Amino acid sequence: MRLFVGIEIPDDITAGLYPLARGIKGLDAQTPHNMHVTLKFIGEVPPVLAHEIDRALSAVDFAPFDLQICGLGMFASARKLRIFWAGVRPQPELDALARRVENTLLAMEGGPELELRHFKPHITLARNRDADRRRIEQMIADHADLTSRIFTVDRFCLYQSHAGMDGPDFRVVAAYDGVDGKIKS
Repeated sequence: MRLFVGIEIPDDITAGLYPLARGIKGLDAQTPHNMHVTLKFIGEVPPVLAHEIDRALSAVDFAPFDLQICGLGMFASARKLRIFWAGVRPQPELDALARRVENTLLAMEGGPELELRHFKPHITLARNRDADRRRIEQMIADHADLTSRIFTVDRFCLYQSHAGMDGPDFRVVAAYDGVDGKIKS
């Protein structure tokens, strides 16, 4: 099972973001259903470990907080654009939740092998196939003032990635809130 931990984005916001990536030839746009903010990528794990991860995550507490999408950007090297994304307004509570999730996973006895990298909250809008870099840079400049409505994050999710003919499909395996623990989903 290929797993990661993330935050769902409201449908009205993902519907507004989707056309931005679809408007650039050469990008493989993420479907609105698959858009999320990744808190921690876990990777491939056996089903038994997935159950233990679920149990560990159900103990992560947090208070609901507000979040807002703002601006566009890209992850790129000097030679190649890799990811076209929407940014997230800085939010200390989001950073704290990401740290709690990572620390919980790291503390698991026999837990998953985790890649340790700096948390850069964003929503992947598209992966680059062969898009013109100048068109993406222009899109970013044209939408420098992009903001979504403010929405409340009152749960985070354990997702499973399924490979499909048209790319990956991300499905919520379990959801957790900060007050009552696991939410049945």
